[in-house]
Amino acid sequence: MHVVMVVPGGVDRGGEERVIPALLWLIEGLAQRHRVTVVALGQEPVACRYELLGATVLNVAPERHGPHRLARLLARAVRAAGQNGRPDVVQGMWASVSGLAAVLAARRYRVPGLVHVAGGELVAMTDIGYGGGLGRGGRWIAAATLRQADVVSVASQWMADHVSSHGYRVDAVIPLGVDTQRFHPAPDDAGGCGRVGRGEHRWVHRLIAVADLNRIKDHATLLDALNALIRRHPELGRVELDLVGTDTLNGAVQLRAAELGLTVRAHGFVTSARLAPLLQGATLHVMSARHDAGPVAFLEAAACGLATVGPTVGHLADLAAADPPGAVAVPPRQPDQLGEAIYGLLVDPARRQAIAEVARRFALAHDRHATVDAFEAAYQRSRGHAWTHR
Repeated sequence: MHVVMVVPGGVDRGGEERVIPALLWLIEGLAQRHRVTVVALGQEPVACRYELLGATVLNVAPERHGPHRLARLLARAVRAAGQNGRPDVVQGMWASVSGLAAVLAARRYRVPGLVHVAGGELVAMTDIGYGGGLGRGGRWIAAATLRQADVVSVASQWMADHVSSHGYRVDAVIPLGVDTQRFHPAPDDAGGCGRVGRGEHRWVHRLIAVADLNRIKDHATLLDALNALIRRHPELGRVELDLVGTDTLNGAVQLRAAELGLTVRAHGFVTSARLAPLLQGATLHVMSARHDAGPVAFLEAAACGLATVGPTVGHLADLAAADPPGAVAVPPRQPDQLGEAIYGLLVDPARRQAIAEVARRFALAHDRHATVDAFEAAYQRSRGHAWTHR
């Protein structure tokens, strides 16, 4: 069968830089069973075609100048969706321009159109200028996309509640799973409780935060939490933090960390191959995002046997409310609560390991293969008959 997927980018032809790993895993898994065409909006500056992980990528060049730029971009994306032949289903990733292009293409070719709401499409945080809901155009695009989609999916129950609260239906919860062959506990850490080493005659706790350095990820709250933690509990010994992610704030996070006297290592963007060993060598995974639909970093950490402490968003909210819990979550933008939650797990290895084990079972049950199966099931329901593998 022919699956057309419309994406906002993240599918660089090299497969390592400028990619969204969860998208690549989904594309590769689908391409092993079906013919897959990926329509990428602005991955490269000029229109081009290339093969990636068994799929054909058709890059639609961005529209930068002139009136009616959105209409022209959408028209070219819809044409691209049929360039490799009529699709059997069109999948849009994000309820943004890529999602709107997907549902328009689905109408054009009279096939089911599905949209996965994967970010801040409905969010409006004016203080940091974040979210598709800030402007009338973004709100219109999200509304048009979600109302026309035959199937709307999200990555977490928390995100389903978020979308429903804006008046839109959600048909399926599909976590974007990770490669558990790559992300797994270190061989000598099968218990999954992370690392606590010794250095300078004191305990060393290595924390890791995997998130681009931007305002929505709210590293300021994380740094304030660690500062409060260290000052209140000097008996902990040394606490170090590894930051993994592209820095869009021009070193502001690192400067603030230095002002607070925190030991922070900023690694910048790293590939999945380089990320796995960093997670395997950590004691605890920490997050501080104000919004996150279904953090893949949580699943990567969980697959490596790490417990996560962070805000009540995405998978953290879902797993923290589970019985037994698979995460520890506090309200966003509460550094004191976040610091105490981190402290609670650092001083209780047994609890940390128990939470990590629940999280790892979740990550294994919702890995990259489960994601492919779930999207296939959604395609099957939308088409009304069973798929036949090519």
